[in-house]
Amino acid sequence: MEKKNEIKNGFVPLGLSPALLSALEKQDITQPTEIQHKLVPELLAGKDVIGRSETGSGKTLAYLLPIFERLDLSVRGTQAIILTPTHELAAQVFRQAELLQENSGIDAGCALLIGAAGIARQVERLKSKPRIVIGSTGRILDLIRRRKIQAHLVKIIVLDEGDRLLEDGNISDVREVIRATLKERQIAILSASIGAETKERASGLMKPDFAVVEAESAVVPKGLSHYYILSSPREKFVNLRKILAGEKPEKAIVFLNNPENIEVTVDKLCYHGIKAAGIYGTAGKLERKTALADFREGRVSVLVASDIGSRGLDIEGVTHIINLDVPEEPTHYLHRAGRCGRKGLPGTAITIVTPYERRWVHKYEKAWGLQFVQKEMSYGQLVNSSKTKKDIAKPAKKKSPLSAEKRPEQKAPARPKNSRHANRQTVEKLGFFEKKARKLAEKEKNRQKHQKK
Repeated sequence: MEKKNEIKNGFVPLGLSPALLSALEKQDITQPTEIQHKLVPELLAGKDVIGRSETGSGKTLAYLLPIFERLDLSVRGTQAIILTPTHELAAQVFRQAELLQENSGIDAGCALLIGAAGIARQVERLKSKPRIVIGSTGRILDLIRRRKIQAHLVKIIVLDEGDRLLEDGNISDVREVIRATLKERQIAILSASIGAETKERASGLMKPDFAVVEAESAVVPKGLSHYYILSSPREKFVNLRKILAGEKPEKAIVFLNNPENIEVTVDKLCYHGIKAAGIYGTAGKLERKTALADFREGRVSVLVASDIGSRGLDIEGVTHIINLDVPEEPTHYLHRAGRCGRKGLPGTAITIVTPYERRWVHKYEKAWGLQFVQKEMSYGQLVNSSKTKKDIAKPAKKKSPLSAEKRPEQKAPARPKNSRHANRQTVEKLGFFEKKARKLAEKEKNRQKHQKK
């Protein structure tokens, strides 16, 4: 019977304890993915590792399993630090760690430490001496400086989505966290894309004999269909509405390059009767949490996000990815497209491009070996298209059949006596955002008047 169980459970040869094997079986996980098969033994051996694998390939479990396996339960205090570039990814890793703790019965004691939450509560939570802390670099560094985290006990530091954490704006804080720990600690850096610059920066933080582990499977999930729609800049939002109306996706994520435009896009979608929510930097922790919960549970069918806000999001049932703005880098396209078509399920990635932006589509094709098909929305269906730049150019204005001589004289419209009535008429002619802008201007004007009084 034992031999049969060993054959059924592919994690047995990796050297994990029976408690962790049982926890995985409770989650119906019996076979390791490629990155798990390669990464777990390296981390159990205590090596520093750089790991690259496609989005949704099980990277989180690939480092959580060795962390749980190597915990010293006789010692109270922080033994593992997991750093993430976004609060959403930190919360997601925390949920997976808690689930592993519950199913295995291992008293790991996990703590979520992110900047958007109150620090007083986090300090109180750290009094229970959790062995694993997960969160944003800035908050964890702040708590180390306050001596609320015992950095000298740390055995391993994980940089999830390490390419982001090693960028110019983040690397200095990451270095500070690492310097606060002992030299014997282990470092693991994981991401879906590890470039030459990331490897060079990582090598300066790790031991000289660090290992590089890469999953050989396709970088982009095989079940995805990649389409692009040619559009003028002004018609991009109209095309987005047509896609959502025609495809009727259960769950779709719309990507923008500029996070400042997310709130406006959500307002426009809601104005047109589309249930949408957004993840953007100015939103509070509760708003972001509510938006993700609504999207996960189906109360909202469209989530609007940026590259930074969506990194590491693992939401089941996402069928469509729509790029309202063209991704700035081929790796960004990889991260966006990887949000759908997970676990072998089919998915659709649609990029709305201008004639000028079409060159980026060819870059993605070359970078990742993809094949994009040009489409358009016609009578509520996504069909093949052969539109060119000329087809989406602005139509010429039609000349009036009346000649200039015969054209009747146009009299200026009489100004209504009641000025309030006139203002109401002009407001009714304005669009949604013009109305909003006018209301804000009137509020500011009234506020200034009140201050003078």
